[in-house]
Amino acid sequence: IQQGVKIFFKKDVSIFSEGSIFFNGTKDQPIVIYSDDNIGSLILSNNNFKFNNVIFKNLSYPKEKDKILYGGVNIINSNVEIIDTQIISSKSEDAINIISSISNIRNLKVKNIQADAIDIDFGTLNFENIFCENINNDCLDISGAKVVGNFIEGSNIKDKGLSFGENAKGEISNINFQNSKLGVAVKDGSNLKLTKYEFKNNEFDIVVFNKKKEYEGASLYINDSNGDSQFNYLIGLNNEIIKDQNALTKKIDNKIINELFY
Repeated sequence: IQQGVKIFFKKDVSIFSEGSIFFNGTKDQPIVIYSDDNIGSLILSNNNFKFNNVIFKNLSYPKEKDKILYGGVNIINSNVEIIDTQIISSKSEDAINIISSISNIRNLKVKNIQADAIDIDFGTLNFENIFCENINNDCLDISGAKVVGNFIEGSNIKDKGLSFGENAKGEISNINFQNSKLGVAVKDGSNLKLTKYEFKNNEFDIVVFNKKKEYEGASLYINDSNGDSQFNYLIGLNNEIIKDQNALTKKIDNKIINELFY
């Protein structure tokens, strides 16, 4: 699909493809996929997909009865590359949901989202430069995936900037969350290494806990290369935060943490 193309949803239908698609927009002539009425969605599966300079605007989620999917953009069992792309004003449960895929993201902006912005379920994610603004739920929600990332920034996130759960593993550097309910949540058997961070005016900065009883405790390892960066935190029993090779103490019952966020 060439630069400057506009795809407009008149009806609440889904674009479904198991064939490879490259969306080749440019900075001056992006591809725009949109509706006027918060309708329409994409389901892309079992192939290779690339988004370069694409704007998604006012999408919804699939209504097909045989497909239980929640994203405006749904990518399943695929290889996907997302570059210089924006998702604006999504009314779906996830603005974009990537499931069991190999995904690479560079320069993705997500703004004015009714629920979660980016939802990664299993598979792998490599990212550089994710920006979230005005998100009613989570900015980046990771479940069971392996993640390597550099730079994620979010403001006015009503739930979690980064949610890292269900045995997810990863390393992320350069995070910045401000004016949000919670910066980073690591939970349910997950293991995250974090370097270089900034938190400002959040209700909570870091929480490590168990949400689901079937999982073991979670671990967050922090390398504070900033020297004296401060953050507030909560740690559930049987979970841990290791900061500069020292375990933080002051743990509370996981039930108390769950009551704060669920």
